[in-house]
Formats: sequence, C-alpha cells, structure tokens
Amino acid sequence: MIQRIRQGDKALFGQLADRYYDDVFRYCYYQTGNEQAAWDCTQDTFFHLLRFLDSYTEQGKFKAWLLRIALNACRDYFRKNRPNNYSYEELSEQHREAASIPESAASPARASESSLYHSSPENRVETALLIQEGLNRLPETQRETVVLYFYYGYKQREIARITGAPLSTVKTRLRTGIQSLQKYYENLQLL
Repeated sequence: MIQRIRQGDKALFGQLADRYYDDVFRYCYYQTGNEQAAWDCTQDTFFHLLRFLDSYTEQGKFKAWLLRIALNACRDYFRKNRPNNYSYEELSEQHREAASIPESAASPARASESSLYHSSPENRVETALLIQEGLNRLPETQRETVVLYFYYGYKQREIARITGAPLSTVKTRLRTGIQSLQKYYENLQLL
C-alpha cells in the first residue's frame, strides 16, 4: 500500500490513515491527557506522514515508525504548550459529557481488566481518569515509555527503537515510571 501511495495513488492514503487513526489518537491522548490536544497531535502526525512517507524504509514495523512520528508531534505540542497538571476535578469536568470511555482506553493492555470491564460506566470513567491523572504526573519520557509498554504492548527493545533511547534507559524509565505510579495510587488510597 505504501509503495502504491509513493507511486502516486494518493487515494490509498485515506485507507492507510483509517487503519491507524484510532491507535495514533489513543497514543496522543495518553501522552497529552487532553482530547483536543490529542486530535491536534494526531492531525500533525498524519500531516508529517504524508509529507515524509517517501523517506520511510522497510526496516521494521510501520506502526512503530508512525508512533515515533506521533511521539515527536506530542513532544512538539508540549514544547509549544506547557502541560498543566490537571487535577482530578478538572479531568472529571472534561469528561463529564462522555457517557463512557472506550474499554481500550480505560486500562493498560497487560493489566487485569476483568473488574474494570464488569464495572459500571461511571466506574470505568473514574478509573480511566485516575489512570490519566497518574500518567500526567510522570515526566514526559517515563510517560512515553509506560504508554508504549502497557497500552501498546511493545517490548522494551522496540520502545528503545521508537524513542531513540538506549535499552538500559528504557528499562530505567519503565521501572521508575511504574514505581511512581504505584506510589501515587497508594497515596490516593490513604486519602
């Protein structure tokens, strides 16, 4: 498909974007914690994809390459707009109109999901908001690593390739990010 787009069949770009749009949007949402920012970063990602598709070489997974573009779009967003650490109340306000959050966005892929999916939509929203608030409190590099590992199921070596960081750094970011999240959620339970 990529080869045909390069040869001038630009109509196929829409199919390519449709195939990966939801994944890129979810990734950007986990990174930014804001629906509008995620939409903007997703649009930037596909704009850059269209612009630089000719530079793509078949050396790995296309999705990983696309998520690297999304990662850079999110980094650009944070450089332009210093992120706010949203409070639980602010996040609740942002998501009040939503009847529910998609199950794929509510919990990490490797986490135990049975209690979350069998809970009420309100509990799923509350859980997703708490997860997002915890992610927002992590430094950018740890958040990137945690999201790629848990939400997308990438191995640490693949994350190193996507982020351009050494494998040892990815391992440290993941371990430190998990420890920070655990501490944050333990403190919430004490309240």
